[in-house]
This record gives sequence, C-alpha cells and structure tokens, in this order.
Amino acid sequence: MLSEKSNLDLLNKRISELNIHCDKVIVFDFDELVVPIHLTREITQKVSKPLNKKLLSDLGSCSFKGLLYLNSLLYGYDFKEYETLRDKIATKTKWTDGFENLLSKLMKKYSIIFLSSGFKDICWAKLKQVGFDLRNILAGEIVVVNNKISGSSIVISDELKGYTIRKLKENHRIIAVGHSLGDKSMLDNADVSISVNSNIPDLAKFDVESLKEILTLIDEESLLS
Repeated sequence: MLSEKSNLDLLNKRISELNIHCDKVIVFDFDELVVPIHLTREITQKVSKPLNKKLLSDLGSCSFKGLLYLNSLLYGYDFKEYETLRDKIATKTKWTDGFENLLSKLMKKYSIIFLSSGFKDICWAKLKQVGFDLRNILAGEIVVVNNKISGSSIVISDELKGYTIRKLKENHRIIAVGHSLGDKSMLDNADVSISVNSNIPDLAKFDVESLKEILTLIDEESLLS
C-alpha cells in the first residue's frame, strides 16, 4: 500500500517536472471549476464498489487515508473499460461557460498548473482538448497491472495542496483559483487567492462572480507587487 512518505516523494518529483516558463504561476482547482460538475466523482462512481460512508467520514474524505480508501473502491476494474467510459463522459461534458476561452488566453501569457484531489487522467481527458501540458496537472495517479486498476501511486490530499503551493512559492509568485472548502489550504498558502462564486466567507482574498473578472485580476500588474 502507498505510504505517506512515498506519496510525498513522488509529489516532489512531479513538482520538479513541471513546465514553468515565467515568474507568475496560476494554479487552478479542476472539478466544478473547469466543468460545472464534479467530473472525477461522475466518472468514478460508475465503476466504484459500494461506499462505506461511516468509514469515509472517520478517515476524512479529502485526507490521505480517505482518498486511498476511495481509490481502493476502483481496484480490480478493467482499465480499458474505464478509459472508454472516462473519455465518453469527459467529451460530452461541457466546459464551464467561458473557461475554455479563459484558459486559451492565459496559456499564452502565464504558466498554468491544475492542482486536484481528483485523478490526473480525468483532468487530462478534458484539458487535452485545448492542448494543455500533461506535466502541469498535479493530481491523483492510479496503478494499472494486467489491464486492471490495482493501486494508487500518488494522492493529493487537501493538506498536500497547501504543501504544493508552498513549494512553488520558493521560486515563483503564485495566484491560486478555487471555489470550495477543499481548496482552502491551496488558497491560504498562495501569494494571491481568488474564489469563484463561493458561498464560503473569507475563502480567498478576492471573490469573483465571472471568469472574465479572473482574467482582469490576473492581468493587473500590481496584483503581485
């Protein structure tokens, strides 16, 4: 089973492999921001074994152990069938209104990273549609053996979202964009934090209602001065 140490070691390796080409780095959450649904949940629940809600509550749904438990419910499933289902759902799921255009504009000027507690391959199934760099998605990764989902090689807990931002800040200026309580650690540790249509008080320094406002904020020269 994946240990917290090996998980952290691989996360540090993934951070070192990021393709960052400018000082200002924008970090986005994925689910319910890029697309208006929780795409990871939408896909995994269709292949998951029954959930023990009490056990998950005891572990914490976004903790290291909680995410390992959730991932374990997929173990044994045929990976090719999973890929087919994943790509079908990702293709038919529409972008959050305006996000595809926003991302295309930002990618021309800034380094963009997606940081998610979901699965990297699910994020990629959508983001590859705009030619996004796979290296710049930090999210959970699964192990496949003999075409069966059989383990987790990395999970990104809420706590590790904050850790990742702190590591990135060692060499870059970070703007983080999220929307939910699960993004709080990521937002709290960024140089500048932006929440989108959040009903959580004081989740971020800036709360915006539209994606256009995000672009306006990010382009402000004084934002990180």
